[in-house]
Amino acid sequence: MKRREFCKSALLAGAAAATLPWARARAAEAAASAPPGADIPAVRLSGEPTVIPAAAVRKLAADLHGTLLTPADGGYDQARRIWNKMIDRRPALIARCSGTADVVHAVRFARERELLLAVRGGGHSFPGWSMCNGGLVIDLSGQRAVRVDPAAKTARAAGGAWIGDLDWEAQQHGLAVTMGEISNTGIAGLTLGGGYGWLGRKHGLACDNLVSADLVTADGQVLRVSHDENPDLFWALRGGGGNFGVVTSFEYRLHAVGPKVLAGSLSFEPAQARAVLEQLREFAERAPRECTVELDWGSEGPTLGVFYSGDLAQGEKVLRPLRSFAKPKQDSVQAMDYLEVQRQSDGPPLSTRNAYLKSGFIASFTPALIDTLVNEVSLTGPLSLGTLQCGGAIAEVAPTATAIAHRSEQHQLVAHATWVDNADNDRNRALLHALWDKLKPHTTGFYVNLNEPDQKAVDDNYGPNHARLAAIKKRYDPGNLFRLNANIKPA
Repeated sequence: MKRREFCKSALLAGAAAATLPWARARAAEAAASAPPGADIPAVRLSGEPTVIPAAAVRKLAADLHGTLLTPADGGYDQARRIWNKMIDRRPALIARCSGTADVVHAVRFARERELLLAVRGGGHSFPGWSMCNGGLVIDLSGQRAVRVDPAAKTARAAGGAWIGDLDWEAQQHGLAVTMGEISNTGIAGLTLGGGYGWLGRKHGLACDNLVSADLVTADGQVLRVSHDENPDLFWALRGGGGNFGVVTSFEYRLHAVGPKVLAGSLSFEPAQARAVLEQLREFAERAPRECTVELDWGSEGPTLGVFYSGDLAQGEKVLRPLRSFAKPKQDSVQAMDYLEVQRQSDGPPLSTRNAYLKSGFIASFTPALIDTLVNEVSLTGPLSLGTLQCGGAIAEVAPTATAIAHRSEQHQLVAHATWVDNADNDRNRALLHALWDKLKPHTTGFYVNLNEPDQKAVDDNYGPNHARLAAIKKRYDPGNLFRLNANIKPA
């Protein structure tokens, strides 16, 4: 197929893919039953069924230094598992890439055959974008190397690295960079979506600290992107998600952190919820950038998670209002190793629970929002709420300086549900939606890593940056090969 014909057909594929989920499921079932060495049923970008000839599968396997898994191979079922247990998808092929050359071969293979394509880094995508039914998965999970240059205060990490891998290597030199708050999350999706964490208010988002990246584009080129090289792509990668290719290596700017920080939690009774929310609003508005406070609120009452990365004695003074406005039922705030803080919320890399969430930014805890939370929200069963504090260095970056348009808001509000039994999937998602319907009017936009939005919501979310992102997408991925994400359609 000629390039122009491919681009035209692939641009039309988004609508068809949305209307043909049955084709993906049937192809996945057929692929699962195909005997070893046979042709493999698969799914095109359009959502239509296709077949990958056995000879083509053998050729791709021979081209890879890593491993190519089919549904008939041992290890396939383990390889298709990602963090969220609710995601149960069966790709036609999983390319477990050992390096950038493998990624190039896999991308070209998918593009030439117009195959549905997913990219797995840490596999922690809530909506399951790192796995697909009937397509090809580029799996970077075996690439976790990290190298720190303590003199330059930089680190280079492979595309499959976890937050904990980067934290561990950097902390050997008293250094760190903003990462998420669960150490067995992948750095790739986190960084490309923005990257909020305990250090964000002091040092900016993960993407704000990105120095360069190695990117495999839809046509199989390998590009280095930075402020000086391919600056348009560098701008787009910082918040534009996985829309522009496969990042096989990230280079970060590091900062002096720890090893000791002041951290822990303050837990309160359910009846104290209003007082906690009002104190959080007041405290957050004047908190120094070394300090981050987050809310975790479930059926047992609200909990404030606190973090302070400056002088510990000064941190005790800063946190005093939070520890004294009301009597907590538990106070665990103390000096802790930064690595311990980063690991404190870890669960298993492959969760034993199903998960679903919605999120949005809020300017502050307005009286109207607090009234809604206290009077209209019932956090029973699988439901819980949380916040991520923004502001500080995050807000000092202009909304058009990176792809992230939401810079001025003070918090993210997250509604979350987890459960065990797949039979409860529809019911619990409906409960979460009903909860979010009450909260959404108080929010603006969302963090692309913590939502499963529709297309209009994605377009609106990028605000003044959407047109530029769509133009860059058209230049580097006109066929929308990289579409399993908060998708930016080519202009």
